[in-house]
Amino acid sequence: MEALTDTDPAQVGAHALLARLGAGALGQVYLARSPGGRLVAVQVVGSRTTGDPEALARFKREAEAVRAVRSAYTADLVDASLAAPPFWLATEYAAGPTLARAVAGRGPLPAPTCRRLLAALAEGLAALHSYGVVHRGFTPECVVLAGQGPLITGFGFARGAGAPGSAAPEVRAGAEAGPAADVFALGALLAYAATGRPPFGAGGGPLDVAGVEPGLAELVGACTEEDPARRPALAEVVERCAAEGALADDPVYAGLGALGDAVPRHAVRAQGPAPAGAYGYPPPAGYAPPAPAAPGPPPRRRGRAGAWAAAGLALAALGAVAVWRIPVGGGASADAAAGSQPAARPSAGRSPAGPPGLIRQTAPNPDSWDPVRGECRGPEVEERPLTGLQGVITPAERDPEGELRPGRVRIAFRLKEEVPGAPAYHLAVVVKPPHEVDAQGRSTGVPENRQLGFAALARDVHEGDATQWKSVVYPDDFSMELDGRRVPAPAPAQDPGGWTVVFRHAVSDTEHKSVWCRGFDVGAQKG
Repeated sequence: MEALTDTDPAQVGAHALLARLGAGALGQVYLARSPGGRLVAVQVVGSRTTGDPEALARFKREAEAVRAVRSAYTADLVDASLAAPPFWLATEYAAGPTLARAVAGRGPLPAPTCRRLLAALAEGLAALHSYGVVHRGFTPECVVLAGQGPLITGFGFARGAGAPGSAAPEVRAGAEAGPAADVFALGALLAYAATGRPPFGAGGGPLDVAGVEPGLAELVGACTEEDPARRPALAEVVERCAAEGALADDPVYAGLGALGDAVPRHAVRAQGPAPAGAYGYPPPAGYAPPAPAAPGPPPRRRGRAGAWAAAGLALAALGAVAVWRIPVGGGASADAAAGSQPAARPSAGRSPAGPPGLIRQTAPNPDSWDPVRGECRGPEVEERPLTGLQGVITPAERDPEGELRPGRVRIAFRLKEEVPGAPAYHLAVVVKPPHEVDAQGRSTGVPENRQLGFAALARDVHEGDATQWKSVVYPDDFSMELDGRRVPAPAPAQDPGGWTVVFRHAVSDTEHKSVWCRGFDVGAQKG
């Protein structure tokens, strides 16, 4: 869930927008509140559909079909605008993590939970088919683990797309997606839920059910048969699951609800571009989220095949790759905390020895990001930030060809407006792992990290164009001085948990105060 940006409308139809949920098959998806106070997920149809008369006609037909669907396992369509652009749909909002986020955050689900989940989803897909609706793009991002049971979202509009690895062979060959294609996607989805790995590997290999309980593995294999005629009917899938008890009463399932995002009470707009987490699997077709501009030519974008770990809510398709549960705090603006207060001035301007470089620790640092509460513990800020200071955190790595890949964290800052004649204001970004490290950068396992953390060289926010993003990449640009030696920063995957990101106003290498604290959550890699 992300804050609204300046380019987002204030409302769609009669629904007041509260936040961005991500991008679905049709376009941007928003969390909104109806005039009567009901939370809904509003999906605004993008130009790719509205500019194609055939696609638009098909969308209208299927929207009318979806309007009729009523099932315990689907989010009901509550409102729509189909007569004239902008076209949009509003469905009931389901609070809870997607299956993608749950597996990314907690790992594979045990066999009993998988059986109950498979039975519930098979029943839900059967209900869709009884109304003449085929999902056509069933992936872990389309399953919301709501408290009363899973809800299937995003159905009816993918037009045979499906994710690579979840699309049935006949669909990949160009045939129309039918009910059997949904059965194939269901089997692929359950293989992912049971293993935490891409169901057919990174390169489209054989079905990966290594370590899965044999009976469940056999059922998943039957659902993903090459020949659609050999796949079981959904009623048979439910029967073969032999699930005992309701999924909502499953203790593992019940514990996954904590991974969902908190719902904002009021609409909040991000200052500047909306930050983007790394894509989940698959990336929404044609969607490229804005990112902080780094010096040099802009990077090319591509989808990230092979990562089934994603995060999102309701119809959202945005997510986070493998190691990431969700980047927390991206896009939060420090000037929101400062309000309309005047800009803080450096206490001593530039250091007599010149501008600060790599800041060093001079006292124990209690700052710690709590990923569950989504806030920093300890003295969150020691000094009021400059008015208009903004920061974003986004997982991104640039490979030698300039592409963006998962595995690194890019952190950027800028000022909302230029301040002519302002004195130098050096900002140092500090990234702090959950546990203290030794002189080789290895985690010591000490649960309360009182070290400063790994820092990037301090930079003057007024340098060049203050309104352009100034970026650093963790761990590439970060190090720490420890026991008289320079320690390079370790990769985030080496220490799962809540990582703290602090912006510190640096007057010198040893005189610096925190002005902004956020963080992100790193999950252990699976498979």
